[in-house]
This record gives sequence, C-alpha cells and structure tokens, in this order.
Amino acid sequence: QALLWRRVSFASRTICSIPNRASTTLRAPALLNMAARPSSARKRERPWSSAAGAGDTTTVLDASSFAMMVDTYTLLDEMRERVIKRSRDVQKLAKQSIYSSLRADNDKAGKQIEQAMSAATELLPIINDAAKHTGGMPFLRMGSYSNALEELAEGMILAHFIKHGKVASPKELNELFAINANKDKVAAVELTSEEYLGGLLDFTGELQRYSIARATDRDVEAVALCRDACDQIFGQMLNFDLRNGGLRKKFDSLKYTLKKMEATMYELSLSGSAAGLATAAHAKEGGGGGEEADGNE
Repeated sequence: QALLWRRVSFASRTICSIPNRASTTLRAPALLNMAARPSSARKRERPWSSAAGAGDTTTVLDASSFAMMVDTYTLLDEMRERVIKRSRDVQKLAKQSIYSSLRADNDKAGKQIEQAMSAATELLPIINDAAKHTGGMPFLRMGSYSNALEELAEGMILAHFIKHGKVASPKELNELFAINANKDKVAAVELTSEEYLGGLLDFTGELQRYSIARATDRDVEAVALCRDACDQIFGQMLNFDLRNGGLRKKFDSLKYTLKKMEATMYELSLSGSAAGLATAAHAKEGGGGGEEADGNE
C-alpha cells in the first residue's frame, strides 16, 4: 500500500510539471507575427502628426489672433481704469454742488456743476472708442460713469429747483450739457432715461432736507412747493412697471419721503394755528384793557 501511494504521488508530480503545450502553440503564431512586423507598423497611425520628426509639434491655433485679443483686452482695461478714476471726480463735484445748494451758496454750486459736466464730457470719447471694440456695446458707460451721471443729474435738478421752483426735465439737462460741450467744441453727454430717473429720485431725498431747512424759517410756501414736487414725481413714477433693482428701491424710499413732508406740513399748520390763536387772544386782551381805560377816564 505504501509503495502504491508513492507511485501515485510521483505520477501527479510528473503530470503537473509538463508545460501547457497547447497554449504555447496557440500563442506562438501571434508572437512570430509581431516580431515580423516593423516597429513603424506597430505604432498607431496619427494623421495630424508632423512628418518632420517625433520632437516637432504642429500648431493648431492662430497665435496672431490671440495676440490681437490680448492687445485689445489690455487697451480696454486701461480705458476702464481711466473712466473709473475720472468718474470719481465727477461724482465728488456733484456731491459738493448738492452741499452748496442746500446751504444757499448757489454761485458755488453752479461752478461745481460746470466742472462736473466738463469732466463727464471729457470721458465720452473714451467710452465711445471702447464701444468700437465690443460690437457697439458701451460697456464702459455702465457702472462708475453712469452712477456719476446720476449724481450729477441730482445736483443739477436740485440747483434748478432752488433757483426756478421747478423740476428740470431731461431735455433741459441735456441742453445744459450741450452748452457746456460747445465751449470745447466736443460731443455732448446725453443722459439716459434710467440715469435721469435715478437722479430725480435721489433729488427727492435732498428736497426733503431742503424743506426741513425752510420749515425752520417758517417758510410754509417753500415747504408746500417741495411737498407738491414730491407728490407729482410720485404720481408719475406710478406709471412705470419697475423691476427689482436700484430704481425700485429709490422709488420705495420716495413713499416715506412724501409722508415726512406731509407730516412737516401738518406740524406747520398746527404751529400756525396756535400762533394765530395766541395773536388773536393777545389782541383781544389789549383791546379790552383800552376800553376799561377809556371808561375810567
């Protein structure tokens, strides 16, 4: 039995040690075929590869067009910086003119408005030139420049109201820009509807401050004029279907401004009535005393 077991073990080891000739036979033709093929045939064909050599790279982009775009982008960025910087001067002068108008320094306010208009007109050629590189879209007018024009429109409307007692129209403001531009014989700035409306709604806030100053001097007529101006502006703005944005927020503020002016008018009427009653009572007391004096005489 032990001898039989040894023979079986030897036979199994012998069988396991025999190589798989069938698999080797099957793989051999493929190996021979690969060896027979040249190395160039074994590489995957690339139709876009350069024939000059493996180290060369074929250019698939037009580098000159990218160079032109880089130059245009750099130029527009420089223009943008100039517009932003100069727009700050326009906005600063406009704010100073509002400050001067509220303190009845009309001559100084007029000079500051003139300077602000000149600065705004100075930037117009840059904005128009930039639009030529962007398919006619005046993208440099948006943002800082447009905000500065809104501030300037606010200052111009306030100065006009204090001087003439009326709200200046867009046409009247653009005429002032044209007069200013004719001095230097350059193109004039024309306010857009949104820029005018933004300045007009901001003007109502300054008008409320002006009405308070007039109320302290008991100038009921001036306060009533301010109230009427805000009320008429509010009525006209109701015709617009304003989206959520800057104009909508300013219009919502106008509602509260109008309420404050009406409250000021009410307080003035009460104080006026009280003053009238006091004057009448004083006159009555004085008259009675005179009659008694006449009777005593």
